[in-house]
Amino acid sequence: MDRGATDGEQAAARAKAERLASDAGMTLAQALSTLDTAPSGPTVRDLFAGFDDWMESREPGYKARAAAERAEKERKRLTRCQELLRQYGSEDAVFAPTAIEEALRVALEPLSDPANNLWGYQGYSRGKLTPDMWEAVRGAVRVPETVQEAWAAYQTWETLQDDRCAFCPDFTPEQWAEVWHDALEHLLDNLRTPSTEGIKARLAWMREVANLGHARDMERDIQLIDALEGDFSALMASVQTGHRSTSDKSARVRTLLQSEPDLSDREIARRAEVSPQTVGNWRRRLAAKGWGSLEE
Repeated sequence: MDRGATDGEQAAARAKAERLASDAGMTLAQALSTLDTAPSGPTVRDLFAGFDDWMESREPGYKARAAAERAEKERKRLTRCQELLRQYGSEDAVFAPTAIEEALRVALEPLSDPANNLWGYQGYSRGKLTPDMWEAVRGAVRVPETVQEAWAAYQTWETLQDDRCAFCPDFTPEQWAEVWHDALEHLLDNLRTPSTEGIKARLAWMREVANLGHARDMERDIQLIDALEGDFSALMASVQTGHRSTSDKSARVRTLLQSEPDLSDREIARRAEVSPQTVGNWRRRLAAKGWGSLEE
């Protein structure tokens, strides 16, 4: 809180400290007062004490290389912060709650559980929303209905967290934001969208899972494979019978509306094998939502 390089870093650190204090049943002032209290019991040994000296003895020049790497990493972080300031306008804007975050905060508040210090909501554990939580989420925000929509929403969430971490490397999302993240992961694992766009989005999600750097619950991976297999089978059946699925046709309409918006409804309808009325409905829906891309 005191040594943050920017106002945003200090504010983020204060918010995290207040949350930690609250979880322990204290005010921030009470928690800070305990820092002057000598710890009781055995002292925990710093496992990394002397590591740099040990590495230097094994690899002369290690300390200098490590310092150079840290300096370069910090240079890149500060450069990115400058780029983000131009994008957002201010650091406060980077950390400002999004409309989704604010709506979820309000909707999930009645489900808060002080006894669940780890995750904050009744019956909630990471990755597993309760039925009441799903009801609250669906009542507060528009939940993606296709895999490609869920994948786009997930990427938007990840980008925002990366932007915030650029200013505050130790940034931790609020609990209601983590709920949204878990909801999107569940949808990406389980939604059925038997179209080329849906399968492409799910494959992109599978690549993301493979690069997470840690193992997931095996049951979730099985659900993901089952969903992909089901979508692929349904898509192949439509190809073999010569009939494209409704979701595949809708995706084709959206693609044409984005790539060639000047085409008439009748021409897009001809290419996508749908009615002009369907094209008109999609054109109005996209315009009303201001979607700049197919998955938004």
